[in-house]
Amino acid sequence: MFDLVVIGAGPGGYVAALRAAQLGAKVAVVERDKLGGCCLNRGCIPTKALVRAAEVYTSAREAGSFGTVIRGGPEAVSVDMPQVMARKRQVVAQLVGGVERLLGGADVATYMGTASVPGPGKVAVAKRDGGTEILETKYILLATGSQPAQPPVPKEDLDLTIGSDEALELEKVPPSMLLIGGGVLGVEFACIYHTFGSQVRMIKRTANLLPAVDEEIAKRLAMSLKRRGMQINVGVFIKRIEKSSAGKVVVCDTADGQEVRFEADTVMVAMGRVPDYGGIDLDAMGVRYDKKGIKVDPRLKTSAPGVYALGDVVGKTYLASVASAEGLVAAEDMFSEAKRDMDYRVVPGVVFSSPECASVGLEEKDAAEAAAQSGREIVVSKFPFSANGKAIAMGETEGLVKLVADKASGEILGMHVFGPHASDLIHEGAIALQARMKGEELSRTGFAHPTLSEVVMEAAHGVEGQPIHMVVQRRK
Repeated sequence: MFDLVVIGAGPGGYVAALRAAQLGAKVAVVERDKLGGCCLNRGCIPTKALVRAAEVYTSAREAGSFGTVIRGGPEAVSVDMPQVMARKRQVVAQLVGGVERLLGGADVATYMGTASVPGPGKVAVAKRDGGTEILETKYILLATGSQPAQPPVPKEDLDLTIGSDEALELEKVPPSMLLIGGGVLGVEFACIYHTFGSQVRMIKRTANLLPAVDEEIAKRLAMSLKRRGMQINVGVFIKRIEKSSAGKVVVCDTADGQEVRFEADTVMVAMGRVPDYGGIDLDAMGVRYDKKGIKVDPRLKTSAPGVYALGDVVGKTYLASVASAEGLVAAEDMFSEAKRDMDYRVVPGVVFSSPECASVGLEEKDAAEAAAQSGREIVVSKFPFSANGKAIAMGETEGLVKLVADKASGEILGMHVFGPHASDLIHEGAIALQARMKGEELSRTGFAHPTLSEVVMEAAHGVEGQPIHMVVQRRK
């Protein structure tokens, strides 16, 4: 008899299992694929290994500008894709092994197989090596993750495409690549394979890249990608995918009804993800859900007694960091006296593009609309990396930090970064939002020099209209 059985060992499921074990619960985890889930095996981690490989390749090609001479010049630098993929697999294996050791060290029982729920308090595990085992438990946690979204074309058309799983295993750089989708996944893979040498084109239905990112930041990124030679086509609706003698052809309609055709050697679907219920009969369990995900309360409880759900299967953010945070909330609600609701107010989002971009809190447009409804105003302060000493020394001056704040109080409502190490800098904004800091309070915090973080400090000075290292026209 277990206190908790977790179905799915991704970043939400295994964190919940570990926290429950810390609180004294007897816990089991059921995983049908690999420990660590999509994030560790086919998402966050392997893509970042490829991002790093692309960064190193770029640095080698540009080494001459820093005084490092490579015989033969930039043309002598090449990409060894089999080695890139081998390193990626080594990184993944190391982290999967780490999860396995953590679960074992916490005495969490691990079952590799496919789970079903035949009745209340029961989880059936169809084991990989044959046979079925029934686990009895007080609580069940559904953490079954998500699966790739697909365009509305026949299945045989999709056979001509690859997804992110296959893109993470390519041992040859495609001469040309067409990406269907312009969200985080599409942008990251576009940057990776463009750096490696592919001619990259992206197509999407909506008007802007990265609809979940601040509009100005997304537009700046799109312009940057175009300057580097990537093609971005928006407002196109996929009708079918064909194979021609020269490559693969995607046929689309434009918003005004015109038919357009795009051709590439490799067509990749990168349209985001949708909840994956893992074949579990939610209706029989009494769990409420719709196409967006399982319905849960602020403590991750479903409509079925003793059943919780978290992560991508809930469909709120599709972020590993949020799934892990939800895992802590759910486990503590089950086994701790210190119960708390899940707080989605401060959720940083990062795109590992080149340059990176990241956001936390309210976008400028949303903040302005919310302020107008309550009779208030906002102030927007920006500071460029081109005026930062560390960025200049690094040779990475593209981009800016943008702060959105309440005009009357100075409270920071959102922070958005486009530029070097945006994925790291964004957490300064997250901490500021969590503490409900004012721009003046953030600007008075000590910042080391020379660092990229000083761009955040300067933007915070600007909330009060007083940036130090920027010429501001004085009122006469």
